[in-house]
Amino acid sequence: MIQCDMKEIPMLGLLGIVSHRAVNTAKGMYREFDLNRSQASVLFMLHQRDSMSQKELAARLNITAPSITSLIQKMERDRYITREPDRHDQRVMRLTLTEKGKSCIQAVTEVVQRMEEIMLQGMSLEEKLLFRRFLIQAGENLINHERIEKE
Repeated sequence: MIQCDMKEIPMLGLLGIVSHRAVNTAKGMYREFDLNRSQASVLFMLHQRDSMSQKELAARLNITAPSITSLIQKMERDRYITREPDRHDQRVMRLTLTEKGKSCIQAVTEVVQRMEEIMLQGMSLEEKLLFRRFLIQAGENLINHERIEKE
């Protein structure tokens, strides 16, 4: 494998490399719990919110409608989540965690914590906080750019 000098790679390339490596590392950790990264994200999001509509969940995870539909169907089949009609609007399906889904939250949290430990190793608390702030700012900048492009 040819190694290149990371200092010569543009920031966007570095972000892609780091993201790819993080996804692959997390994939191995989630496999131990019979989950994939997308399923873990759904579990975590529903754990934070108790219940959400499929549309809300797709927007929060930045996933297309067809992708979220197949993901939800598989997770429902595997008994991680349930779909029930909304009490106020029968056209809307609310997603909630089952007991099996709730029991996986600890595993998901452990993977997230372990990934952060690995990725942020050698950084001071101040550097970790700055890194987090930079990631949030970059995400907000992209959201604002998407909004402007749609106008």
